[in-house]
Amino acid sequence: MANPSIDRSAQTLECRLVGQGAPLLLLHGIQGTSEAWAPVLPALLARRCVLPNLPGRGLSPRWRADQALPHARYYHLDHYADLVHALVTDLAQRTGSPVALAGWSMGVSVILNLLARHGDAALERLVLVSGTACATPGAVWFRGETPEALEREARERAERLQLKAVADADAVAASWASVRGADLRAAARGIRRPTLVVHGDRDGDCPFEHGRWLADHVPGAAWLPLPGVGHSVMAQAGEALGSSMSAFLGS
Repeated sequence: MANPSIDRSAQTLECRLVGQGAPLLLLHGIQGTSEAWAPVLPALLARRCVLPNLPGRGLSPRWRADQALPHARYYHLDHYADLVHALVTDLAQRTGSPVALAGWSMGVSVILNLLARHGDAALERLVLVSGTACATPGAVWFRGETPEALEREARERAERLQLKAVADADAVAASWASVRGADLRAAARGIRRPTLVVHGDRDGDCPFEHGRWLADHVPGAAWLPLPGVGHSVMAQAGEALGSSMSAFLGS
C-alpha cells in the first residue's frame, strides 16, 4: 500500500518534463542533478521524459531539523527509492502506461533498492549506466572522512566529471555513506524486466568489472561496453548512449 507521506514528499521534488509518448524517468548520480542527462535528451524526446532532482539537489527540498527522518535517513538510498517509487506509481496511473526507468551511477543503486523494497510493478524496462550492485570493494567515489574533506573532494570530482550543477555537500556525504554500505546483488539477480547495462571501460569511479557483473547477473540483460569512456558517460559519449537507449526503449 502506498505511504501517503512518501507520496506528499515526492510531490515536492523538482521535476523537469520534456518530450511526448510513453513515460521514461531518468535518475541522476550521487553528486549531479537532472542536468547531467542533458546531452542524451535529444535522442529520447519520443518518450515523455521525467527528470527529478532528489533531495539536496536543484530546487528540491533540503533536510530540516523538524523533518520526521533524521539527516542520515533523509539522504539515504531507502528514502530515494521510496520517493522514486511514488513518482513511478503516479506516472503509471496518470499516463496509463508502465514506466521505463534509467539511472546513472547512484541512480543505478536507487533503482536496485527500489526493486528490493517495492518490486517491479508499473515498470516497463530498465537502463543501468555506470552503476554497481555493491560498491564495496572497488567502487570508491569519495575517500574523505570529514565533511570538509568530502566537500573539497566533491568540488574536484564535479570538475573531473564535467558536472554543471552539483548536489549539496552534506547530501553527497550522507548519500555516499548509504551507497558504500549497500549490497543490492540479490535485487539485480531478481530483475525480470528487459534491462540495458551500459559502462565505460575507463571508469575510474565505478570499475568496468562492476558493470560487467550486472550484465552477467541481470537475467537476459543487454550489454553495451563503451571503449575509452569514463564514468561520465553522458558527457563523454552522449550521442552513443542516446541512440542506444532510444533503440532499446523503442523510441
